[in-house]
Amino acid sequence: MAINYASDINPSKKSWKIIVRVTHLWHVPSYNNPSELHSIELVLMDEKDDKVQASIKRSMIMTYRNLLNEGESNTLMTFGVGLNNGDYKPTPHAYKINFLNITKVEVNRDASIPLY
Repeated sequence: MAINYASDINPSKKSWKIIVRVTHLWHVPSYNNPSELHSIELVLMDEKDDKVQASIKRSMIMTYRNLLNEGESNTLMTFGVGLNNGDYKPTPHAYKINFLNITKVEVNRDASIPLY
């Protein structure tokens, strides 16, 4: 599978593969119970300095919480793409990545992505 860039991501196809660095990662508490997590949000940057937001919903947090860390580069495959239409948009990208139960995450130590 060919490597894509963050700027290319859109909902027109199902099979994406990107190499990105996690530049920001934060936990969003549940509205009704602040001690529970609602989601994990991330800003991902590729080697062209293009950024895209990503979201890991509550049902997926246990699967991915230890695989993604700020400053690390990862290869992501098989994820959903949706509109980036929330109230808070940390990137100008029109779309965002949604982690699915089939999303693959691999640490990529050879990526030539700037740290920040």
